[in-house]
Amino acid sequence: MDELLIEKIQASESDEVAGILTDAFITNPAYSLIFIKENERREGLCRLFKTSLLILNQKQALTNVIKEKETGKIIGAFTLIPPQGVKTGFSVYLEAGILRFILKFGIATLSRMLRLDEINKNTLKEAMAASEYYYLSMVAIREEYRGKGIGSHAISNAIQTLVSSKPACRLLGLTTQLAENKLFYSRLGFTTLSEGEIDFKGEKYYNYNMKLDLLDRR
Repeated sequence: MDELLIEKIQASESDEVAGILTDAFITNPAYSLIFIKENERREGLCRLFKTSLLILNQKQALTNVIKEKETGKIIGAFTLIPPQGVKTGFSVYLEAGILRFILKFGIATLSRMLRLDEINKNTLKEAMAASEYYYLSMVAIREEYRGKGIGSHAISNAIQTLVSSKPACRLLGLTTQLAENKLFYSRLGFTTLSEGEIDFKGEKYYNYNMKLDLLDRR
């Protein structure tokens, strides 16, 4: 797709990317368990994604933005987290506005968010049966651009770039809560490791754990 650009995110683009992610994940059943009050969900998710983007890209840009070459418009994004993860200090959370988040949404909301993140990471780690793997996260395309192969092109390009770098780690994992996403990633070569309902404080949502062996793409 010659009309597209895939670039590392710039700090000035974080707000726009957070908005795209919010629009994509606003109906995700897992996030509805974090922000129980529907009228707070959009603002809460937007703040959550802004915080995540700041933390994940503080030392090196791990998030990629997909742009129209002609207009420069951002139409999507995805984040590829390395096997060693991202180390953060408390000062980063302060910079990201964690105290304002607590004042606005409450400590219980923060607790649910951290607990849900822990559950998803642990279920994926168990399914991967590996201590280290790349993690594909926060994949989103603007609604009006979906169904045109843009997401497939961007993720395939990222996988090929990763394979070409001959990484020591051969595994790429992800989680998703939507059946249509499972089909999307299956077409890209991912296999489903496990799936089923996750019980979160009495509420349930369906989850898929998937992986790709990078050696199969060489």
